[in-house]
Amino acid sequence: MQRTAPSQGARGRSTPAPSPALALPAWSPILTCKLLSIALCATACACATSALAQDDRFYVGGFAGGHFGEEQSFSGANLAGAPRQIDAPQDDGAVAGLVLGMVATEGGWGRLRVEAEFAHRQSDVERLSLNGVQRELLQGESSVSTQLVNLLYDTPQWRKLRGTLGAGIGAASYDYDIRYNVAAAGPTINIPTSVSGKLAYQAIIGVQYALTPTWELSADYRYLWGDDHQIERFNQTAGTLDSVLDATYESSAFTVGARYRF
Repeated sequence: MQRTAPSQGARGRSTPAPSPALALPAWSPILTCKLLSIALCATACACATSALAQDDRFYVGGFAGGHFGEEQSFSGANLAGAPRQIDAPQDDGAVAGLVLGMVATEGGWGRLRVEAEFAHRQSDVERLSLNGVQRELLQGESSVSTQLVNLLYDTPQWRKLRGTLGAGIGAASYDYDIRYNVAAAGPTINIPTSVSGKLAYQAIIGVQYALTPTWELSADYRYLWGDDHQIERFNQTAGTLDSVLDATYESSAFTVGARYRF
């Protein structure tokens, strides 16, 4: 008996509905940082062919120092629309960090490194002015934590010395604890804001010394700045929100450190 092949256009079969398009995730600074980190790591892996034969292309290290010239300002308007400009320069503070990286490629022209950096900066507010008039500062502390991906170029070695030039991008978290009196009779204003996930950028220039084939010492100048972010300003006396202001941050630091290659 001969079998008849089933018809391709048989009735009663419903054509499956096309699957809905997948929703794309909202673009954010954190997503930007992740994509950039992946791109830098991919570049490093592509360049690492000449370094694969080396046993000491990876390294860990740390650094510490002081930061100065920190500029902090908040600007905007209160809920009634009155302008608010707050300038709060910082005292010199401390900075410390850890790095984990690799030498992507090395030759007679120098070498290229890529690293992940985790750093923390802490300082006190030196003074505070509101709309150009200095106010009584009751408490003032600020700190910044950063997670950055750095790409660095080292010059060829000369008598165990190398120069370094680099740049980084990543995320920053800001913490503020500032209180001041608008006038002698008050009210007292409080800025107790924590902000995270904001883009931050870094420029690095420095020098390093090869202490041994695996240990290196470094001295660097680091300039850090971040994207604008918002802080909340409360009238502590009345217990109400006074304003939401835009904040800017930038800092310069001198650091010394050490790296161990393995």
